[in-house]
Amino acid sequence: MPINIAIKWGHRALTTVLLLIVILGGLFGYCGNASRNDLLVSQKQLSENVWLYVTKYQDAGATDSDVYRYYLNKYLSDPMAVLQKSAPFLQADVGNATVTAVGDHVLVKLTGKVNSFSNSAFYYDGKTPVMPRIDLNAYASDPWK
Repeated sequence: MPINIAIKWGHRALTTVLLLIVILGGLFGYCGNASRNDLLVSQKQLSENVWLYVTKYQDAGATDSDVYRYYLNKYLSDPMAVLQKSAPFLQADVGNATVTAVGDHVLVKLTGKVNSFSNSAFYYDGKTPVMPRIDLNAYASDPWK
């Protein structure tokens, strides 16, 4: 009889621990994907159907480097509402990258630190899916300046 009680209590304890792990994992995932406090720095038409939007993170402290996020989309009348729900194709510490486009082929050239980069972006222009190809040419900044 005592072994049955030990098994029941062990099962209850294990179930409680696993439930806590799932709940805490969900909370950390939600907090990690919380909306960003970005400010729209620039928007520019690259080609007929492709617009570039650049945002800057506003909550960087004195010891943090600036974070600029680059997005591709169609023309947006209220860009921040859409961009908060989108993934940037480029995150860097500079906001002055040279971005040009030939049709749906986007060329990016920058000097600075690249935090993340994806060579494709995806959005809908009406009901038409648009997926521009992106080429990146990045140069490291001089660490002694």
